[in-house]
Amino acid sequence: EGDGAATASVGASAVRIVLDGRATTFELSPDADSILDAALAVRNDAPYACKGGVCGTCRAMVVEGEVEMDQNYALERDEIEKGFVLACQSHPKTAQVVLDFDQ
Repeated sequence: EGDGAATASVGASAVRIVLDGRATTFELSPDADSILDAALAVRNDAPYACKGGVCGTCRAMVVEGEVEMDQNYALERDEIEKGFVLACQSHPKTAQVVLDFDQ
C-alpha cells in the first residue's frame, strides 16, 4: 500500500526528444501511440511526412534507452546498427528514452 501513484504509471517511459537544440520530455506508455505521435502533441515541429515508416523524414538517433520499431522501409542496416530509428514506428522499451533528431 502507499504506492498507488507509482502503480498507475508502471510501464510508462520518460521520453526526451532533442530537436533544433531544444530538449522536450514527455511520458509515454509502450503500447500507446508512437514516439512521433506523442512528440507532435508537445512539439508540433517534429519532422515527419508519411508516418508509415517509408520516407525516413522522422529518422532520429537513440542516445539513451531502447525502442522497438513496428515497421522499417527507410533505414539501411548500417543506420540501425549506428542507433537510428524511425520515430513514427518507435515505441519505448526502457524506462528512459532519449531520441536526437539533430544527428
